[in-house]
Formats: sequence, C-alpha cells, structure tokens
Amino acid sequence: MIKNYFKIAWRNIWNNKLFSAINIISLAIGLSASFVIGMMIYHDFSFDKFHPNQERIYRVTSQFESPEGISGFGGVNVPLKQTIKDEVPGIETAVSFFTFTPYELNVNDAVFKDPEGAIFTDKSYFEIFHYRWLAGNRAALDQPNTVVLTQKKAKKYFPNLSLSKIIGKTIIYNDSTQADISGIVSGFSQNSDLIFDEFISLPTALQSEMKSAVTNESWNSSNSNSQMFVLLNKNTKIADLQARLDKLAIENEHKELVKDGHHTRYALQPLAELHFSEFGIFDYGNSSADKSVLISLLLIALFLLALGCINFINLNTAQATQRAKEIGIRKTLGSSKKQLIFQFLGETFLLTLISGFLSVLFGYGLFKIFSEFLSQNFQYNLILKPQIIGS
Repeated sequence: MIKNYFKIAWRNIWNNKLFSAINIISLAIGLSASFVIGMMIYHDFSFDKFHPNQERIYRVTSQFESPEGISGFGGVNVPLKQTIKDEVPGIETAVSFFTFTPYELNVNDAVFKDPEGAIFTDKSYFEIFHYRWLAGNRAALDQPNTVVLTQKKAKKYFPNLSLSKIIGKTIIYNDSTQADISGIVSGFSQNSDLIFDEFISLPTALQSEMKSAVTNESWNSSNSNSQMFVLLNKNTKIADLQARLDKLAIENEHKELVKDGHHTRYALQPLAELHFSEFGIFDYGNSSADKSVLISLLLIALFLLALGCINFINLNTAQATQRAKEIGIRKTLGSSKKQLIFQFLGETFLLTLISGFLSVLFGYGLFKIFSEFLSQNFQYNLILKPQIIGS
C-alpha cells in the first residue's frame, strides 16, 4: 500500500513538471539558506563543550574602572595568580600560563619562522584540560628547559621520527632558550579555542625575553599574555568566590590611583563563554563570535524557512481546484478519507525530500560563496554530524 502511495505521488509530480520544479526549487532555496545559517550557529556553540568538568572551569579576567568608563581584558597580574593558588578557598586546581610567540625556533638546523600556539605553563595545565598522553609525562614540566608538544606539532618538527624517538630532542627558541621534549600529547579533535600545541615549562621563561613579565610582582601591572584558569570545587558558589576576588582587588589597590577614580576588579568568565569573549580568542586567525549576531542570524533563518513553507502552501493551494476533481473521482472509486490523506502526505514528503537533497547542493554553493567571511574552522563536512542530519 505504501509503495502504491509513493508510486502515484511520483506520477503526479512528474505529470506537473513546471509546478513541481517551482515548488521544489523555492523550498530548496529557503532550506539551504536556513540550513547553512543553522550549521554556522551550531559550529559557534560547539566550542570547548567536550572538556570533563567544563561547567566548573573559569578564566580569571581583569576589569578597569575609571572616570572615562569601564574596560578590561583576559589577562591578570602575576601576584594575583599566586594569591589565588595559595589563599583563595573553593578552587580545586588553578593554572597560570603566558602566551609566547617566538620569532623563530631551531630544530636540527631547521628554522621555523613565527611559530604559533606556544605557552609557558606547568603540569597543572594538564590537570584542568585533559589530553591523551602518547609519550612522556607532565611531571617534567616542573623542571626548566622542558617542553611538551602535541602529536601534530611533533610530526611537523620531526616528520621522519617515531614519537618515542622524538622524546629528548632539543628545540631552541629565538637562538637562546633551549628546551628538551619531555612529552607528546594528542591534540583536541573537537572545536576548541585553546589552540595551544607547544607547552614550555614555566621555569624556562626565566631564560627568555618573557622573564620580566613572569617575575613582575606589581599588582598594578597587567599583561594580556598572562592568563589564568581555575577549576572550582563542586560545591563552590560563584558569588562567594567573586566576593573574595573583590576583596583581594580592594586590598591591593594603589591608593593614588583610587584617589583619581581608578579601580581594578577581577571577574570569572565561564569556559563556555570563551568563544564569545569581548577580549578576543587565542586563535588570532579568527575572531570571537557575537551572540547577538548569531541570534539575528537565527531569526533570519527561521524567517526564510517560514517564507519557503508559506510559498509551498500557497502553490499547493493554487492547485486545489485541479486536485478537487481528482479527489472526487477517487472518492467515487471507493477511496477512503484516510487513503486520500496519506496520498497527499506522500506527495508532500517526496517534494520535501527532493528539496532537502537539493538544498544540500545549494548550501554547498552558499558556503563556497561566503567562505572568506566564515571562520577558518567552519567546514561544510559538519553536515555529516548526526545532529545536523537529524535536524
């Protein structure tokens, strides 16, 4: 019976080629536009959702109040980092790191210019953000002149060596700072704004041009390269922790600056908000996403989808008089109301299915046209995800 419904439905579509083509193409255009916009929104909301305990991970940021207004950035001063680690309750683990962009590095006489993704940090980084260890261990990051690489970066520097043979090899940064490879980890396979792939031990920074930034003990000197993330205890209340940070800020304010109306405060930014941060993201090749823009795009997608559906309904309504004769003949020949309903649903399903497949092709064309305006991480193969196919 079902096979017969689809057979007749296909015959009706084929016998009304012009009407069916207009119906299919107009619906496919609406579907493809909303489809691509939907993938863009899904892509931007998928960042850093895979970390264990991600709902308890926060970045500590700085805010500056002055008579001119309020500003801030994602970095914090060095003394705050140590104070949080030693004195602030409710924190399970805290990690501080410094982003580092050497102008070159040397590996076995090979020179790599302006490498990206390097940070100075310690083993606690791997206690908050979990990587799969392929060789070596994180404990070595407590020692000077050590570095951990991701598998991708290790293969870039040593394409002809196995991972076990890469351990112990030496990297020289800016012709002066030496680090031996003590570990190799597998990089993140899912979307993340933590694009780091070269983890140099924090003590090594004392031998580099970052020494002054790492050892700066002034509460009034902040650096955007100086970052801090914390993993809260399960029972920690954000309000209590924020109150403690406010107290620390007040206790360490510079009196002269306060007289002039300048105040420094510290805030907690959830990891889920990192991709939408007003302070930018660590991947300098991309910009942070804007939630208000994404919401506007979502409304546009819903409007286009609704427009396509309304047009689809109008076209079918316009054909109602012609189909009324067909319905009368079918009833005369003994068709039931249920059979007629399923017959029309079968036609609608076929039209929508064809439009859906066609929208995938149209969507790819839209992606190609606007690819230079999209994030470099956004790929059309996102369509293969079960969530997208289901939608």
